[in-house]
Amino acid sequence: MKENRIYLVTPEEMRAYDTYTIEHIGIPALVLMERAALAVEARVEQALDGRRGKVLCVCGGGNNGGDGLALSRLLADKGIAVDTVFLGEESRAGDEVRTQLSILEKYGSRLYREIPEEEYAVAVDAIFGTGLSREVTGACRSAIEAMNGLDAYRIAVDIPSGLDGKTGKVLGTAFRADETVTLGFAKSGLYLYPAPAYTGRVIVADIGIGERSFAGKEPGMYTRRDAPAALWPYRKPDGNKGTFGKLLLVAGSEKMAGAALLSGESAYRAGAGMVKLAVPMALQEAVRERLPEALLYTYESSDGLTEREEEEFLESCRWADGIAIGCGLSVCESGRRLLELALSFKLPLLIDADGLNLLAADTGLQKLLKGRRQAGADTVLTPHMGELARLLGKPLKQVCENEAESTLAAAEKFDCVVVGKSARSYVCGRMGAVFVNTAGNDKMATAGSGDVLAGIVAAFMAGGMEIGEAAERGVYLHACAGDAAALSAKGAGITAGDIIRGLSTF
Repeated sequence: MKENRIYLVTPEEMRAYDTYTIEHIGIPALVLMERAALAVEARVEQALDGRRGKVLCVCGGGNNGGDGLALSRLLADKGIAVDTVFLGEESRAGDEVRTQLSILEKYGSRLYREIPEEEYAVAVDAIFGTGLSREVTGACRSAIEAMNGLDAYRIAVDIPSGLDGKTGKVLGTAFRADETVTLGFAKSGLYLYPAPAYTGRVIVADIGIGERSFAGKEPGMYTRRDAPAALWPYRKPDGNKGTFGKLLLVAGSEKMAGAALLSGESAYRAGAGMVKLAVPMALQEAVRERLPEALLYTYESSDGLTEREEEEFLESCRWADGIAIGCGLSVCESGRRLLELALSFKLPLLIDADGLNLLAADTGLQKLLKGRRQAGADTVLTPHMGELARLLGKPLKQVCENEAESTLAAAEKFDCVVVGKSARSYVCGRMGAVFVNTAGNDKMATAGSGDVLAGIVAAFMAGGMEIGEAAERGVYLHACAGDAAALSAKGAGITAGDIIRGLSTF
């Protein structure tokens, strides 16, 4: 579904697209700068909403500052009072910035070197662009902190100054915008935490740099904002429970019965025609009472499977169109053997939670996983960052420093699709680019939320959806269901059951 992608570009990618537009397509840099200034000027006028009020525009010495200088001229032409602060050094500025300074000089505009003690209706940050890679210090830091203290509507040009354009990290301090007018394409750093606390509303402005500037090299990251109802799998009107996917769901333990029930119910809500729950014998009554639609496979002990239990499980695998294993399973000998058997089948396989912990601790299981792709079998792993660290054998802090790259490393290591779950979730492998989920909310950080996600993705893959697409759609729909649940919920949080009910709202 490439047509619905919203590209998230890195600073390096954006520089390449900018250079291609100027040097190969032939649109002059000053024209791009003028279009950028026009886009921001429209947002400033919207913020003023016809009211009289002064605008503050604080500009650095790079091209982002050039956009701000052009903006000051456009505002002056509209009769809007504007104070322009220039923090750069003209001797070190590029040709376009020097041109903008020269125009302002001919306009008779005064340039300040620090922010005047005035009241402003709107404050515009044009200090740094996406190329910032060092901690903000000195006069620029003081200016950012002063603007953050103003009682004004705050607009950032391209990216709030102080944010890393690729990772979203705060480099010492950062401008807190009410809205960010980002130029050409959305920048990855605007959407990765902690950046969303600084960006406000993000508006992507067309300045003349489009997809033709990719020159065959598409961005490596994207998100989506589809209507969730459009992402449900197609269902044939004359289909039946057998044709909509038979899912074998290995989940639950004596201390975590809810995981099996939540993942099973969400799989049904996501369209699975039949679900067979493989659970310990102690859970069979709970399943029959809470999820009577499910078929059952049971085993007696966590200490290992009997020969009869193994044969019955293999028969269940032969029945299924897809297998999901791990939700609430517990790290035990029976769980390890069930995972080993599931890995041996050429069926779409999802591994979550304790299935991942078993995998991380057992090189034999890892070898089976790596061989599945060559055997023509697809796998999706759904780790949170702690589980991902164990899979990679790396410290959690190191994994969290760049969650997207860590998720991609696991996809490459195990030759499968990986969903790295965090405040932003990442889907890597098979799709080429990395999908970043930007839907969802903090109320979804609740016990059982991952079990619901596993059920959704597993239902899609058992129904025949390609594994990468099943992961991407499942992650996005799960987040949209969480947003729907949060809208109707009162209080500080929601439950995993609320997320399942949210699936029924679209």
